[in-house]
Amino acid sequence: MTVATPLVLVLLLCLRWVVRLRRAVGEAQAAAERERTLSERERATAAKERALAAERGAEVARLAAVEADVDEAARRERILRDSVQASLESVARNMHAMSMVQQQVLDGLEQRVDDARLMAEVMKADHAAAQMTRKAQTLLVMCGIWPARRETRPVTLFDCVRGAQSRIVESGRVEVHGGQTLYAVAPAVEGLMHAVAELLENATVFSPSRTQVAVSVREVAAGAVIEIDDAGLGMPADVLEQATAQLRDGLDVAQLGAVPRLGLACVGRWSRELGFAVELSTASAYGGTRVVVFVPHRLLTEEAGSVPAADAEPVVVEPVPVAVTAEGPVAVTAEGPVGGTLPQRRNRRRTAPRAAAPVGAPPAAPAGAPWTPEAARASITSVVSGTRRGRAEAAGDQEDREDRDGGGR
Repeated sequence: MTVATPLVLVLLLCLRWVVRLRRAVGEAQAAAERERTLSERERATAAKERALAAERGAEVARLAAVEADVDEAARRERILRDSVQASLESVARNMHAMSMVQQQVLDGLEQRVDDARLMAEVMKADHAAAQMTRKAQTLLVMCGIWPARRETRPVTLFDCVRGAQSRIVESGRVEVHGGQTLYAVAPAVEGLMHAVAELLENATVFSPSRTQVAVSVREVAAGAVIEIDDAGLGMPADVLEQATAQLRDGLDVAQLGAVPRLGLACVGRWSRELGFAVELSTASAYGGTRVVVFVPHRLLTEEAGSVPAADAEPVVVEPVPVAVTAEGPVAVTAEGPVGGTLPQRRNRRRTAPRAAAPVGAPPAAPAGAPWTPEAARASITSVVSGTRRGRAEAAGDQEDREDRDGGGR
């Protein structure tokens, strides 16, 4: 009994050790199984990530290819747009240069033509040249080129509107009221005249030919307004919104459609460049469209009475076709003469008082006489004689001052 007891204890210890060993082996097997499962999951996840990375790489490559195609298309569009703009600019410059030469030639003819019928034809050609100049200037403005100013002194808003009137086809339908005492600064005259001409062109085109376009110029607290009312059918809401967008947004020629209307877009560019405002509405009393051009105070000035006439350049308003008849000047259109006076080519510069001719100088040629060599010789002789007399008087005054100074000392 005593010998069996240690044996039993040894067996119990061995059994316990075997149980613990089996438990450790089971735990090791479970841990290994878990590690295998985790590794398999990690391998599956890595495989999925590699697949997703490959898909993403392919998608990125496709997006890069699409972006490259878009960039290439945009580059080609920019090149095409720049080419179109350069072509339009070249055409506009050539048109503008040719129309200016044509107007200069016609100006010379108008000074020498005495026949009334021939004068009417010359004025009609001059009117067409003025319209071609305006169209060329519109293209230049849409290309970002501003026409050079032609005025060196302020011009009344009345003359600005009349000058704009002379640049449209149906100029005889425009009635201008007011603005004789409101003067625009010289740098803004050409832009205002061009913008108002485009607005008058729209007013006459989109209203019946038998109706008049009323233009009123008046002073307001913040400046002046030019109101243009036509007797057309007005503008629907969507068309009015589109026209307002053309005035507000800086659109180029390529964004104005296949057959672009450049008038309102050109007016919008002028308004942003000079700082005046243009509003369209259907509030015309004649049932059509009303355009209000607001000219702020900074574009207005007082009458330039202190500018010497000899230093100021002549401000020229393009003519409209007129014919001289027994009843007075009448407009000449495609249908024939119509009544009503139209703006004539004239010089707004105040003419200085004519000095008396020196004694012994040949008489100057009459204002209406043709420019002959004899008249030129008489004019030059008068100028030289007056210059000599002025120098002699100045020298005499200087001697008198010296004598007085010497006596005082």
